[in-house]
Formats: sequence, C-alpha cells, structure tokens
Amino acid sequence: MNFNNKYFILILLIINIFFNYYDFKLDLTSDNKNTLSPSSIEVLNKLNDQLTIKVYLKGNLPSGFELLAYSTKNLLNSFNKENPNIKFEFINPDNKDYNNDNLSLFQQLQDQGLYPTDLKIKNNSETISKIIFPGAIIYYKEKRISLNFLENSIGVSPQININNSIEKLEFNFISMIYKLINTKKPNIAFLKGNGELSHLQTKDITNSINEDNNDLSFYFNVDTFNLKQFQIDSSNNINLNLQLDKLKYFDALIVAKPTIAFNNIDKFLIDQYIMNGGKILWLIDMVDASINKIRENNEFFIANKMKLNLEDQFFKYGVRINSNLIEDKRSTEIPIVTGYSNNKPIQEFYKWPYFPLLFSKSDHPISKNLDAIKCDFISSIDTINNNLNKTILLTSSANSRVLPSPVKVSLSIIQNPPPIETYNIKNIPVSVLVEGKFESVFNNRIVPKNQNIKIIKNSSDNKMIFISDGDIIANKFSNNSIYPLGYDNFINFTYEGNKKFIINCMQYLCDNNGLVNLKSKDLKLRLLDKNKMYKNYMLILFLNLISPILIMFFSLQAFKYFNKRYYV
Repeated sequence: MNFNNKYFILILLIINIFFNYYDFKLDLTSDNKNTLSPSSIEVLNKLNDQLTIKVYLKGNLPSGFELLAYSTKNLLNSFNKENPNIKFEFINPDNKDYNNDNLSLFQQLQDQGLYPTDLKIKNNSETISKIIFPGAIIYYKEKRISLNFLENSIGVSPQININNSIEKLEFNFISMIYKLINTKKPNIAFLKGNGELSHLQTKDITNSINEDNNDLSFYFNVDTFNLKQFQIDSSNNINLNLQLDKLKYFDALIVAKPTIAFNNIDKFLIDQYIMNGGKILWLIDMVDASINKIRENNEFFIANKMKLNLEDQFFKYGVRINSNLIEDKRSTEIPIVTGYSNNKPIQEFYKWPYFPLLFSKSDHPISKNLDAIKCDFISSIDTINNNLNKTILLTSSANSRVLPSPVKVSLSIIQNPPPIETYNIKNIPVSVLVEGKFESVFNNRIVPKNQNIKIIKNSSDNKMIFISDGDIIANKFSNNSIYPLGYDNFINFTYEGNKKFIINCMQYLCDNNGLVNLKSKDLKLRLLDKNKMYKNYMLILFLNLISPILIMFFSLQAFKYFNKRYYV
C-alpha cells in the first residue's frame, strides 16, 4: 500500500473517532431552522430534573404530517443535546400493540387536553378515515401539561397550516417548558370603574368555557381592579399613593371597552402606572354603535362619538383613535328577512360592512400567522409623529372606507350598496403597538391637591397596545349561557383569531425573557410546483433513477482507468 494512502486512511479514522464522541453541527439553512435561540437555550438549561415529552404523532401519516413529525423530532433532538435531562418518545395512539383499547386511549388523551384531528387518507381507490392527535404531553416532576401544535387557520391551504405549525414549534415547546419550571405567573387585571365590559363578557378569555389551556388564566394570574374604590385616610381624603401602589402590583392592565368618561384622577393614576413601568392593552370604542340598536330603532340608528376624555392622553402616547366607523368589503354576514313562507320568515345572509374580518399580514410575533379576527363597528387609528416606535398589528382590507361620526347606520346599505369604487382606502390601521420612553400627560400640569405624591415625568422603556374595537375581547352570553370568544351566532362558527390575538398581546406586554419573539421565526415553505412536476415528469424520473446509476458506472470506469495507468 502506498505511504500516502496509509496517512490518508489514518486521518479518516481519526476524523470518524472525533465526530463519534463530539457533536458538531453547522446550520447552513438560510432561515436557521436548525438553530435554537438564546432564549430557548436559557430556558432549557434551567431544567434540573428529567423532563419527558410524549408526542402522539406517529404511524401511517400524510406527507404534511410526516414533515411536522420529522421537524418535531429534529427540534426535540436539539433540546436533548442542549440538556440531556430532556427525554422524548413518539407514540402511535392507533397502534394495537401499544394499547388494545383505542377508544379508551383516545378519550384519555382528550381528557388530558389533546385535540383529535380526523384525516381522510386516500390509498389507491379507497379512502381511509384516521384519527390523529398532533400534539404532545410534557411531564416534569409532579406536573403535566398538554401541547397542541397543529395550526388550523381558515382561508389558507393545509400545506401553509403545516408550515405555520412548524414555525411555532420552538415557541410552543419552550413556552410550555418555561411554564412548568416557572411557578410564578405575571399578574394582570381588567380595569373597572368606567363602564367596562362585565365579568360575563370577558369570561371566555379569562377562563375558557371549553376547559382547555386557551385562556389568559393559563398564563397569568387574572384579577380585576376598580379605579373608583379608594381607601380614605384620617383626613377623609382619598389616598392616591396607596391606590397607585395597588396598581403597581399588576404587570399589565386591560381596559376593555369603557363607556364612562375618565376623570382627572383616573387619568392621573393610569398615567403614573405607565410611568412606573406598567403595561396596558387598550380596547376602545370611540363611536357608540351596536347591532342591537338596529332592532331597537326600526332598522337604523345614529352612531355618535363616545366621550371618554382620553384623547389628550392617547395623543401623548403616540396615537389617535378616531371617532369614525370603517366599512369593509371583507366582512362577516348577518341574516336579513327577505320574505315569508307559510307565515314563517325567510332569511338570507348578506355581507355587513360594519363587521370587518381581519387577516394580519404583519410579521410581528403578536399578529403573525393569525387566524381571522371578528370585529364589531371598528374605527381607524392614526399614529402621531414623535420619538416612540409604532408597529401596525392589524388593518382593514384593501377595500375599505371611513365614515366620520355622527353616522347613520342602516340596513339600507345592504339593499342599496354603495359603489365599489368608494371602498378605495387600503389597510386602515385598527391596532397599534407603541414602544419607547413615554412622557407623562401630567408633565407641567397641576397635580391633585392634598397629596404627597411624587410625579414621574418620563417612563423607562415601556410598551402598550391600542385596539379600536372593544368587542374583539367580548364573548356573547344569554340566560347565563357563555359562548366562545369570536363566536358568530348567525353562522354557528367561532373565529379563533380573536382569542389568539388577545393572548399574544398580553404575552408580549408581560414577556421579560424574549420568548414571544420565537413566534417570528420564519421558515420558508418550499413546495413543489405540481404543474412543472407533471410537465417534466420523464426528465425528473430520469434524473432521480437513471442518472445516479450512470454517474456510478462512469466513476467506476474512471477509477479503473486511472488505477491501471498508475500501477502499470
């Protein structure tokens, strides 16, 4: 054997031994899909005991779900390499060898919080029905938590839903692991005292009526706080310092559709809460409008401006919620009686432009890849030019228009729709994230008397979110029956985007670890062009089947030729 060949074989042997004992990996993908974020690594390194993940995504699956299972396995392998305390297994719940009683196992998985998906798999000439559970159950110490990671957004293809699910895998797993190891939840509260939504109207977003993890209480300690309930001191004066201290207990507040004007003390407390680092989700109706008023006022009503006394405060914080109504061609439908048959009304469904249906195109982690969001009588938002950063989270469609208040809202718009060319305003902002150092509204103003209170004039880096529709967070109820948030009783359908958007907003406001930014991880969906595939079928077949054989054949011939010349 040639001397150089011996050294070559020895080097190869050393390289193999090295990589057998040392894990070395380069992520050459353009979207870094195989690289864990620093936030994920920080959470994983906090695990000091074994964490077991059981993934119920195994068996004879369609290609899309095979890709989801493969991506999940790759991610969990990365978790295990980062922290060996993480163990996982993939289970086929439909495997007779695993469990003889499938129905019992299916029910057990549902009771533990996993949602089944009914698939129709075409096999030659027959169609097979199969139930799968695209999710996982995570066990840590004495705790257990369920994770459903399949996205089911309406209006998009199954391939895009699978890709969206893969994009959120890291965030979903890391956020659940973080919840298991972190026993302390952030404290949030619904603000009361100015005619905000009732407890029944926010029941589903607070504690899901479906008894799943899809609510605020799963991530936060949720309470209420009444601005008007003060403690009186010995001089029979209200104690603003004590009230502000109580407010500062909460990491974030939700102001959900107030209907009573805020007085100066209310505004002062809110302003100083923000200056002290408190976050707020504002859900504000600037126009008094409701579908019930049409029934009460003979098919029309006049929508007037709400007098909430918040304009100067919002302006200081960088936005202006306008007192107008948006009409949008992309909207939900309402039933209209068009006739009678045997004394029974005949109803037909028509688009109602005052109920826009929002689809986000934003890449921000709050609103990226959201399902449709249902709105009721929404207004436009303007951003003010100052030193604060503004991010548009939600907009109307490309076919919208704006009507300033007071405006007549009538069913005649269905019978005599305006010309389509009048819907000529695109992407009107309806939700804005504002971030930066906020200036106090009470800077250089007279402060409440008889109060030994120190005014903070500027905040440190802070953030708040504005939404120009209070009904986005309100669920319907009747006779003590609570309906899911986003439920459309006219078509018996629930728009899941409402709840996801609100939860995303609160997670972003309260997130001090950067976990929410994992939602913005962008994985490119690389799908085959079916038209090109069928058009070039024979060429693709040749390249994949025949060309490897030809390459191997010519390589062997070349090896024999040069070997013969070298040794002869």
